[in-house]
Amino acid sequence: MSLLPTSAAPLAIAPTAAKPRRLDFEVVIAGAGMVGSTLAAALGQAGIRVGLIEGRDLSQGVGADGRASALALGTARILQRIGVWPLMEAWGVSPIHRIQVSDGESPWVAQLRREMLQAPALGYVVENQITQKALLQRIRECPSVTLFSPAQVQSFSPAADHIRVELAQEGSRQTLRAALLVIADGARSRLREQAGIPLSRWGYGQVCIVSTLTHEHPHRQVAYERFQVSGPFAILPTSDPHRSCVVWTVRQADRDWLMGLSEAEFLQAIRPWFGSQLGALLAASPRACYEPQRAHAQTYIGSRLALVGDAAHTTHPLGGQGANLGMRDVAALAALLIEAKMAGRDPGDPALLKAYERCRRPENALVLFATDAANRLFSNRSWPLLVLRRLGLWGLEVLPLLKPALMRQAMGIRPHQPQLQQLPFPAPPEPLPTPV
Repeated sequence: MSLLPTSAAPLAIAPTAAKPRRLDFEVVIAGAGMVGSTLAAALGQAGIRVGLIEGRDLSQGVGADGRASALALGTARILQRIGVWPLMEAWGVSPIHRIQVSDGESPWVAQLRREMLQAPALGYVVENQITQKALLQRIRECPSVTLFSPAQVQSFSPAADHIRVELAQEGSRQTLRAALLVIADGARSRLREQAGIPLSRWGYGQVCIVSTLTHEHPHRQVAYERFQVSGPFAILPTSDPHRSCVVWTVRQADRDWLMGLSEAEFLQAIRPWFGSQLGALLAASPRACYEPQRAHAQTYIGSRLALVGDAAHTTHPLGGQGANLGMRDVAALAALLIEAKMAGRDPGDPALLKAYERCRRPENALVLFATDAANRLFSNRSWPLLVLRRLGLWGLEVLPLLKPALMRQAMGIRPHQPQLQQLPFPAPPEPLPTPV
């Protein structure tokens, strides 16, 4: 018997004046970004009563922020499983068929191709607005999910059989009682700090400059990861064949200069790094920049609370693993909570929360270590390290078993990685496309 609700209802933006001061939910989620909204949609489809709290005003939808994410194939399968992927495809996703990895001017290049794994794509480049819009629409179809927006969690206090969440909305306060609080409020998580969970964190003295470039030749769904002394340079194909998103990692000292250039000057500055494979560079979108950091919470759990996504861990954008790790957190936690729902167990049971941490912390720690080490290895002028990393690229290309294993790990499709496949949802109407 399906646990998916068959009726649809408008998204419930809970006005404080019209609701009682005390509301009960099985799970309260603080943060309606990509990770928090995906968890809400997954739990809502299973009939779990969810309170979703977001500081932004989402009553008029999701605004564009100009950013895009590289979503691994495993993440696409998670989104397919909860029913949002068809909407995202209709609004524009760009599959990555091949990734070319290189180091500086070295002639050795590693090619990662979808055909190696008989996969429809290695991943997809999707504007964050498209993912958020699709998730918000899916949440509208889940009557067991109530969205509080704009609203803020002011404080929380766990008790023996519930957790009290103090909510501020439109100048008023109310108390929500839930079995579990999930903290999904991002890398600068105020609620993680309130919970007293320590965080190990460090930066790299680097800045990532992000822009979308228009170029002469079509990208043919090829992405590029180029390692330079200043940091990695990534080119990601968008849904427009003549536009690619670039993530240019530079030294912090170069930020003000590059961000202050005119569009024409910026195109001239980025040209040597971008290369000539896509012809002339014709235009650049407005630039954004951020400082990459590596951060990891000492624990993902507390008394009736759990951390997911960037609230628990952040990593260097090298390899595009950040958002995908958060989505695997969601898949693991959702599976445990839905199994608990079916068995009549407490969602805040310490044994359940410990199982979640055991499932996710080792993989996240491994990826954080690998991306940190790779960034330090490739952003280095040492000749011994130069030889070592170029031998590594050569080995990746010629050793038959190494490349597929690394690709499956990065794509989130290894058997031990959570993908929501075991959940009691109806099968999606159509699978992700097969290779052509």
